[in-house]
Amino acid sequence: MKRRTAVLLGLIGLLVAGAGGYAWLKAPYAHSTAAGVAREFLTLLQEGRLEQAYELTLKRQSLVGRDLAEFQPFAARQLCSAEYLPLVGQPHPPQSNGNRLRRWLAGHEVEMPSVKLRFEKSPCLMTVELRRDGEGLWRVFYFQSRAG
Repeated sequence: MKRRTAVLLGLIGLLVAGAGGYAWLKAPYAHSTAAGVAREFLTLLQEGRLEQAYELTLKRQSLVGRDLAEFQPFAARQLCSAEYLPLVGQPHPPQSNGNRLRRWLAGHEVEMPSVKLRFEKSPCLMTVELRRDGEGLWRVFYFQSRAG
């Protein structure tokens, strides 16, 4: 009887572990590092700290201006709200934990080359596109306010 119980508990444990693993593999990857950079960038813009915000961009390799003088009018045109803008929806392109694991096992780069994040608080919608710099850090490539 004890052996039967142990086998049954072992099977239940395997099923629970398998279900948990499957759920983890299918769960969307949050891109938390990229989202943190985008959040900090928007906060700096909203606070008017444009020099610090510009430091979070790819600078000459981005579409936000080759220098601070070009960045300032671009930022003023695109920033549509001084209120906190929450992150909404999934990053684009979507990526699951399983996709990242598959890419890692195949020896491919795990991180996407570009990630777009949406921030929204009616009536302001912002999209921030991030790319990695030469050191592998996420930097703002482009941002824009957009229509809903």
